[in-house]
Amino acid sequence: MTDSEKLNIFQKFTYTVVKYTELFFYKLGLKVGTNPKRTILLCWIFVIISSLGFLRFRQEKNPLKLWVPPYTTFIRDSEWLMSTVERGFRVQSLIITGDDVLTPEVFKNLLEVHEQVRSSITADHVTWNDVCFKIPKVDKQLIKLFENVNKTQSTKEKEFDPSVELNPGLYCSFIEVMKDECFERSILELWDFDRSKIESLTKSDILNVINNYNVDSIMGRMKNYRELLGNIQYENGTIVKAGAITNTWWVNINFSTVDMDKVGNMAGTADWASEESLSWELKFLEIMENASKFIKNNYYYEAGRSFGDISNSTMFQDIHKLILGVFIMVVYVQLVISKFNYVEARVILGFLGLLTIGMSFIVGCGLCSLFGVFYGPVHTSLPFLLMGLGVDDMFVILACWNEMDEKTRHLTIPERIGIMLKHAGVSITVTSITDVVAFIIGSSTILPCLQSFCIYAGFSVLMIYVFSMTFFTACLVLDQERIDAGKNIICVQQKKFVPNQCSQINYTNKVFKAVYSKVIFTLPGKLVVILITIICLGFSIESSFKLEKHFDPNWFVPEETHLAKYIEVKRQFYPSYGFNAGLYLGSINYTHEINNIKRMVDDLEAMTNITTNVISWVDPFRDFVFDNYHHDIYNESLDEDRFNIFLSKFLFSPRTALYQANFQFERKLECGVPAPTIQMSSIEFNFKHFTHPREFIPVMHQVRNIPNTSNFTTGDKFSTVWSKIFATWITDEVIDIEVIRNLQLALACVMGCTILLIADWQVCFWIFVCVLITMVNVCGFMQRWGLTIDLVSCIGLELAIGLCVDYAAHIGHTFLTVRSGSRTERALETVSTIGSAVLYGGLSTLIGVFMLSQSDAYTFRAFFKIFFLVILFGLFHGVVLLPVILSWIGSKPYRRHNLIPQMETEMT
Repeated sequence: MTDSEKLNIFQKFTYTVVKYTELFFYKLGLKVGTNPKRTILLCWIFVIISSLGFLRFRQEKNPLKLWVPPYTTFIRDSEWLMSTVERGFRVQSLIITGDDVLTPEVFKNLLEVHEQVRSSITADHVTWNDVCFKIPKVDKQLIKLFENVNKTQSTKEKEFDPSVELNPGLYCSFIEVMKDECFERSILELWDFDRSKIESLTKSDILNVINNYNVDSIMGRMKNYRELLGNIQYENGTIVKAGAITNTWWVNINFSTVDMDKVGNMAGTADWASEESLSWELKFLEIMENASKFIKNNYYYEAGRSFGDISNSTMFQDIHKLILGVFIMVVYVQLVISKFNYVEARVILGFLGLLTIGMSFIVGCGLCSLFGVFYGPVHTSLPFLLMGLGVDDMFVILACWNEMDEKTRHLTIPERIGIMLKHAGVSITVTSITDVVAFIIGSSTILPCLQSFCIYAGFSVLMIYVFSMTFFTACLVLDQERIDAGKNIICVQQKKFVPNQCSQINYTNKVFKAVYSKVIFTLPGKLVVILITIICLGFSIESSFKLEKHFDPNWFVPEETHLAKYIEVKRQFYPSYGFNAGLYLGSINYTHEINNIKRMVDDLEAMTNITTNVISWVDPFRDFVFDNYHHDIYNESLDEDRFNIFLSKFLFSPRTALYQANFQFERKLECGVPAPTIQMSSIEFNFKHFTHPREFIPVMHQVRNIPNTSNFTTGDKFSTVWSKIFATWITDEVIDIEVIRNLQLALACVMGCTILLIADWQVCFWIFVCVLITMVNVCGFMQRWGLTIDLVSCIGLELAIGLCVDYAAHIGHTFLTVRSGSRTERALETVSTIGSAVLYGGLSTLIGVFMLSQSDAYTFRAFFKIFFLVILFGLFHGVVLLPVILSWIGSKPYRRHNLIPQMETEMT
């Protein structure tokens, strides 16, 4: 009866897996060792062919397609708004602060800024007038003339409205000749931006006008100028001073012409804008940067492009630091793999090993591009992850080679390579396949950027595995031929070469053997290791329950930037105004649904703890119709014809013309003509400041529930509440579910892969335990280090699974291949042979990501923290805890088989 016939089912499975995987890698080693140059050539041909995929390379810059789940109502609403609303606006802001900003000096400073902005022109000849958000300009003197005429001809006790009182033909003739003007919200408008008036102002003049101006004055714009003041102080109900004053300029957006591939940035954080508006906003920032020449108070500013520019530059401005990290990695690899003599120094092989990583990245990106997968902003960190994984594989291969080199010197190089790959190939396969599977699981996420990243990472890691087994092994063959021939690193023959004794000693292995045999594998040492594990696990479990899901886009903005200072000052002086939002209604039957719309507006206004500054056209329109036509539309619906006539007059009335911006019609609105069919109308409002998902996620659902209960019965029935910040809030809402789901699936797949490839239940279980404890430690100490669950940390945790599996899997597999001795002796042999390679691999990953810690970019800093924790705990559990466990209750070694008779006889 043969050995295989004496085994139970699982033992037969183990025997078969070990036999045929070793056979495969032995034959692969023989083939590569026999034809190294052909192998290298084939690898390069494959790289060149794969790089053709870059012809379809596409970098996604649209934030909606990067950071938001694609099948959400937010995406549906965003697409509807973009296709329906022809124009929007971007706001440029200036805040001046001081003990009191209601002074002649501050107003003169504001006037200087106003004039510089209005007269600005860019290098490509874009002016303020070319890009500004325009509204009809109303001539106040003309309206006053109308009012005087009306006072002599009418005794009606109501405000004069020329759109109603005057002959439509006469009034519309004036409207048609009116020019549009650029919209600017400025307190200087109370003095018509007139330099002579503003320069002659006194403090008392300013206070008198501000305290007594008519909010409902003729000018048809947003006229509550007190909203522009911050930290207002009153005496006897009148304003006496203010600590801040705001001025805003509105830039037009034509959504139909925006091309995010042109105006977006590599970080995927740019907002919608035209190329012309971006050019002008750059000029605006230049004006603000130089404003210190005439503004003596503290001032703060932002442009529409500020966030996109700063977040993008922060993410990519530290490339020089990352290049330094690569250089350090090159030096480190040389120190690890080389023996310190002229012949056995593997300088060229080290560079070729790093080249393997570059080849893998190119092929991975080329194949992903070929299949139409977009490249995202966080993908920039991928080369540093690959560097850690690729160097790890290189160290394992060389560790196995050095371990068996002396025992097989009399064999040919191809045979020695085959024997080396017999062990190293299986070990690397276990770690690589688990990494790839973890990324495949991650690619099933609903978050587009994370999905794309996992696909790119999966392909790239797979190619590192393939090229390590082929290209790097072939390079090792050529390098070993050079060494065996006695040639130095530049291939010059060294006559009578005798290596110095120091270079032949593996000090790392000796240190490992001494530390483990005399400290860690003693009973007190083992107890200390278990105690440290339990204590860290206890702290981590407690902290993991405190780990919060939260992401603030302002984390992308470094504190020293102008935008960060502006955001802080705005929160300080204007605490009640948070993010902009709107209630948007589609092509419903407005004549029949006006009461439903009124109820929705009332619900918004009633949420005083959530919303503020609700700007609705509904009540003003009702008052306009009631005052002028004595019809209460809340009690009796208008027929469609009269509704359109009254709406047209309402939107051309000087007092209510500002509401034109709240409507989108099938065709252009014309004076004197009934309003066309409404495609969209909006009610604008602001959220109050919310800083945490516990606050803003329930708030988002509350306001979005208002249109959900609208009960519209006519028209297209479309209604929604939309805000740009919802993109972040929605991601915050689902991110923890995605993280837990992905980690659970990845852990399950890790367990499955290790069982299939290592084929030992007990060792696979302990590998799984090490990975699980490592992930709990990482999550717990993330919370202690100030990190939260967000998209960035979600990606980091996806990578963590693959990294921490490597350390334990190498140790576990090697333990099963050591056949002689007690469990403790086998564990000692394991850490003495492969432990140094695993440690070096972990340190290489740390070196690869260390420079990320020096970056100002939140993404890179977060990645560094997570990788550092993964490496720290992964190495401890894989290289310390697992050998301790195996020395106590480790499995029996793999059963011998007659796969390679010559190898068995030579190495026993």
